Amino acid sequence: MQELTYLDLDSALDRLDVATDVAEVHGSLTAVACFNGVDGYDIWLGSHFPELQTAIEEGDALARETRQTILDLYNQICTQLANDDFTYTLLMPDDDADLELRTEAMAHWCQGFLLGMRYSGVTDFNQFNGELGEIINDISEISQVTAGELDYSEEEEQSYSELQEYLRVGVMLFNETLNSKQANTTSPDVNQSLH
Repeated sequence: MQELTYLDLDSALDRLDVATDVAEVHGSLTAVACFNGVDGYDIWLGSHFPELQTAIEEGDALARETRQTILDLYNQICTQLANDDFTYTLLMPDDDADLELRTEAMAHWCQGFLLGMRYSGVTDFNQFNGELGEIINDISEISQVTAGELDYSEEEEQSYSELQEYLRVGVMLFNETLNSKQANTTSPDVNQSLH
């Protein structure tokens, strides 16, 4: 199956005429995938987009199609995170889009990732320490960036690219660390402390 793009998801959401941001959706899906693996999609759907499920139950064919598109994206994220070849990428507007738009999308992606952590049962971001704590702190800081703060120079373009790569690698490290801890855990109580 061909990988879904930012425009694919944007088009699917536009058809439903919902005010849901593509980057935020991808960020929240990513966090839910890190915490819940392939079984997390329904957690995400019930938390982030309950009106989609309601529309499906009412027989809305467009809603059903959009649900499938987002499910395909979720499975794509899970596959990318499970691979050892570092194929995971953030779903962002193309590089030819205005830097202001891409900066806003990156902040929305980070906001979505934090939301996805909450959907997965994380109530205290401070429970993470070491590298995971640093990644969460940085994601939280980036989520606060507003596009108007930038002067859109070549240096800012380079900074954007570096931040995007940092987030990409950070997510893969976060996923690997989180899932190796869960795999090595036999006590249900320790598992509870991760969520």
